[in-house]
This record gives sequence, structure tokens and C-alpha cells, in this order.
Amino acid sequence: MKIIKFLFSEDAVSEVLDFITVLSILVISIGIIGVTGYPLVKTAQEVNNIETTKQSFTVLAANINKVVLGQAPSQSVELKMYGGSLSITGSSTINITANSSGQRIPLVNSTMRSIESVVGETVIAYEGTGVWIKYPDGNTFLVYKPLITNQSNVLVIPVVSINGSSSTGGSGMSRVTVKGTPRATYYNNVSDVIVRINSSYADGWQNRFFKSIMGWTICTNKADCISNLETPDNIDVYILNVQIDAEVV
Repeated sequence: MKIIKFLFSEDAVSEVLDFITVLSILVISIGIIGVTGYPLVKTAQEVNNIETTKQSFTVLAANINKVVLGQAPSQSVELKMYGGSLSITGSSTINITANSSGQRIPLVNSTMRSIESVVGETVIAYEGTGVWIKYPDGNTFLVYKPLITNQSNVLVIPVVSINGSSSTGGSGMSRVTVKGTPRATYYNNVSDVIVRINSSYADGWQNRFFKSIMGWTICTNKADCISNLETPDNIDVYILNVQIDAEVV
């Protein structure tokens, strides 16, 4: 009788069903965490990587600008990469004209180019002595202000042309090395200075930089920023031209 009762007992079935139920809950929970949790962790990590790269490019800009200002003949800065790319690239240009003695004269017509780091779909770049960040939606923001200054009827504009084509990719540490010698050009008593910048970061130049400098008009074209310095009196202009030889390793 005991054997028959054991064979027809439902105690074992209940334990098996309980185990299967608990196991199913665990599997479903792990699946939900895998589907929703991992993308959140990945996004948070990418945001942190972008922020770290922004800070690194601020340091990079400060060091390159020492070469631009003639404070050092060369500089070398290490940057950490996060699976993207670091390269010397671009075809940005800067054109500056002004009125002098009733005639329109050219002050600058030069390439600029940039040093860019790609993190995910976000680009952080050094261009024109400033640092810019361009998000996947196309919006560009200013991270580090260019060295263009306009004070006491004296305008100073550094024009940095970056030479080189090296690049690297992956994760780990990379190094950017730059060298160059600035050459200053002086223009006395000019007016109606117009700066035209054709760049992937023109949106940042127009909305985040020229808007903040008193006397400059705001650009209207995201692909080609044209800003006019409106001053009541004539001014003196100093152009710092520097050819930067850059290498990424």
C-alpha cells in the first residue's frame, strides 16, 4: 500500500512545478535585464567616454595653442581612445577681408582642417584654436573657445592651418604631436572686417562663438559661417598665421 501511495502522490509534482516556476521567473528576469539594462549601461559608458574625450581635447587645445602663440616650438599630448578613431582630417577654410582706405582687401585665405576623435557617433574636434563637439543629430557645441579676441579697437585672429594625414583607431592610448612657428601680420586702421568660415562645425562657430563676441553679427548658414565685425571706429588687426605639422600615432 505504501508503494502505491508513493507512486500516486502529487508531492513530487508540486516540487517540480515550483522549481520550473522559479526557474522561469529567473530566466525572464535575466532576459529583461539583458534587453533593457545592457543598452543603458552601454549608453552611460559612452556618455562617460565622450565627456572624458572632451576634457582631453581641452588639454590638447591648450597645448597646441602654446605653439600657435609662440610659447613653445612643439607639443605632444596623449589621448585615450574608446574604440573609435583619431585623425587629422577635414577641409575647413577661413577667409578674412576688410576695408582699408576705401578699398576691400584680403587679410587671410587659408585652410584650417582639424584633429578629430570619433566616439560612437559623436565627433570631438580641435579646429581654429577651439574645440567643438558634434552630435549625431548634427548640432555642434563649443567646448573650448577659440583665441579670437576683440578689445579696445584691437582685433587678434589666430589662423591655424593643420598639415598631416595620419590617423589611428581602436582602444588604448594615442599621441598627438604638433610643431610650428607663428608669423604675425599687422593691418592698421581697417574697418568692416568679415570672417568667413567653411567648416563641418560652422553651426558651432555661428551659434556658440560669434554670438558671444560683442560687435559680431550672427551667421545664417550652418555650412558656411559668415560673420561681420560691426564697430563704430576703425580698428587694428593682428593675424597670427601658423602652419602646424601634426602627427597622430
